[in-house]
Amino acid sequence: MSYRLTIIARADQSGLGYQTYDYYKFLKPSKIVVIDMSILNGTPTDYSKYPDATYIMGIPRDDQIGEILDDTDVLLTAETPYNLNLYRHARMRGIKTICVENPEFYDHIKYPEFELPDMIILPSIWLEDKIRNHAESKGTKVVQLHHPVDRSVFEFRLRSASSFIHFAGKPAMHDRNGTETYMQACPDGTIITQSDDLAHEIRRNYRHSTVYTNVSDNKQMYQYGNVFVLPRRYGGNCLPLNEALSSGMPVIMTDISPNNHLLPSEWLIPAHITETFAPRFDIDVYEANMQCLVEKLDWFKNCNIEEESKKADAIADTISWILYCRNIMKR
Repeated sequence: MSYRLTIIARADQSGLGYQTYDYYKFLKPSKIVVIDMSILNGTPTDYSKYPDATYIMGIPRDDQIGEILDDTDVLLTAETPYNLNLYRHARMRGIKTICVENPEFYDHIKYPEFELPDMIILPSIWLEDKIRNHAESKGTKVVQLHHPVDRSVFEFRLRSASSFIHFAGKPAMHDRNGTETYMQACPDGTIITQSDDLAHEIRRNYRHSTVYTNVSDNKQMYQYGNVFVLPRRYGGNCLPLNEALSSGMPVIMTDISPNNHLLPSEWLIPAHITETFAPRFDIDVYEANMQCLVEKLDWFKNCNIEEESKKADAIADTISWILYCRNIMKR
């Protein structure tokens, strides 16, 4: 049975930009709608990425929903419908809707007057019970599928040395990636960031560190070290984790969900809750145990890195696009 799949995508250098481009590549939709958010967040949209796409500037208005839904049997979006009336209009036209949800931005508890999609895909088990209980009470199916990685892009390379690397990425609330913790535990390590201000601060306070700010090719970022250190402070989907594993890098992360459902225990460091914040509902913010992180770094300096690299390769196989496409088609 064939169906017409429409994907709502982004074409910018954001997590959603990379994520939705993978959906486009592997699920091969019959239609692509690109939301250009540059007027709101200043991130440029690459109009050459999807030459045959329908482009909408900013948040779609109610009168643009029909344009999104035309010639569609199934609609897939990631994190947001952009316009909360979208699912209702789709249901009125008999169109099935799927959202690859980000638990941080699950709006349907805050805005109960708006309808949910027909299916929610959770890329991690972080906050799964809370979302599943709410969504299923409204008749929405919830499935958990870890976000996949394109192994043809992030090719495996056997690692044989214990050089450490960390991604600060863009500034995030509550230092999400645990950059300050990493720099204290590894003051002479390597860090990649897109923030010139953060790079200046690191160079000033940690003079022996190596900081890169001009790495634009994602796959090249994993050539600057052999062990990826990311003491993240709260949960959620993490594309760099997937990419590092696929590239053959063992990954040191905090022992919190979803990290501890994917990584072996010997790569995890204990952490404790220090505060909460509420983008939609309360989210715990953790702090890694500094002494344990230092000990874990020392352990990696003396362990068999090649064996740990092979473990990363095996884990990446379990979250490859090949398996993901099989799983999503079964749903």
